[in-house]
Amino acid sequence: MAAAVSLFRERGGALPQAAQSNPLLSVEDGIGTVSIDGPILRKPDVFARVLMGATSSEDIGAALREAGQRDDIKAVFLDIDSPGGTVAGTPELAATVASINEQKPVYAFSSGLMCSAAYWIASQARAIYATPSARVGSIGVVQAVIDNSAALDARGIKVEVFSVGKYKAMGAPGTPLTDDQRELINSNLAETAQDFHAAVLARGRSIPPEAMEGQTFSGRQAQRFNLAGMVSDRAEAMRRLRVYHATVDTESRAMNTAPEDLLADARTQVETLQRDYAAQGELLTEASTNLDSLRGEVALLTADLETVRTERDSATAEITTLQTRITELQSAQADFDTRVQTEVARVVASTGTTLPARVTPAGDATQAADLHAQFAAITDPVAQTVFWRKLTPEQQAIILKHQA
Repeated sequence: MAAAVSLFRERGGALPQAAQSNPLLSVEDGIGTVSIDGPILRKPDVFARVLMGATSSEDIGAALREAGQRDDIKAVFLDIDSPGGTVAGTPELAATVASINEQKPVYAFSSGLMCSAAYWIASQARAIYATPSARVGSIGVVQAVIDNSAALDARGIKVEVFSVGKYKAMGAPGTPLTDDQRELINSNLAETAQDFHAAVLARGRSIPPEAMEGQTFSGRQAQRFNLAGMVSDRAEAMRRLRVYHATVDTESRAMNTAPEDLLADARTQVETLQRDYAAQGELLTEASTNLDSLRGEVALLTADLETVRTERDSATAEITTLQTRITELQSAQADFDTRVQTEVARVVASTGTTLPARVTPAGDATQAADLHAQFAAITDPVAQTVFWRKLTPEQQAIILKHQA
């Protein structure tokens, strides 16, 4: 005891001051609220903080760790209004949120922006809420490289860069990117995007791939694509946190109050529980309505699928019919070719020449003239006899008729 008094006097009679809490962290009724506002940068300078309203990812991480370690904080509420930020530091913040969420519930909320890096961080919370006018999403990665080499060249300025390694001078001012450098940038972005998508889906949210193409959604659209639930305001999100986790703030209440105050407090708690019960009923009704809507959409999709299947079967039958018809036409063509070749061979055998003879109806005047001309052109009697024997009776009759 004497030693303690002596130590107290050595300190000038002043009690030790509690460590200053992180300015991004505030505590009320057992809930620690971490504010994440503006662009999220790893080490923003004064210009970025003042003019852009940027927040340091290191400060956010410190606030999250303090909220996770403090015993008087039973739940963590992320109050977000951020368009996103740099990749550096974002995966680590998301991992911190996931770690805290294993110890105590973490909720994320936005009535403004919860985009890109900010959504990456929020995706590790147990629940995500947004107001109808909020903007949520922007799940993707972007990097811009300014190529002003053409502008400098037009002004007669040439930039020469000396480097060792084909990627070392990548993005140097006044120089264009090479194909290898572009491929490297794309591969880096693809790797980061893959990590982003994996983090977003890690807690089992059924977010379709088409909702992870870098676009943002309103709170209503975000709810449709399972990015967030929609609430009317911040108080509603905070109320849901208390409803679903009733132990929040119960241990922070003082137990040395008068019986009358305790009774009044108990009545207030009963009324609160009744309101919470009614709110839970509203939530269940809302969930039931959403379920009915989803069932209706599933029924419509099923009907569309049956229609597509019917059209597919009809198209398959038509294709089969066409294939059969093609086979028949090919067979008919082959038969026609065979008949033509047979007829040509017969004509050649009957005329004694390899030149195709004109095939015309019997009694045709042109055929009679041609046959008579061929016969008259043969002056040798023996040859005339051979030619005559090769003619059909009809052809012989035509020649005789022509001579008469």
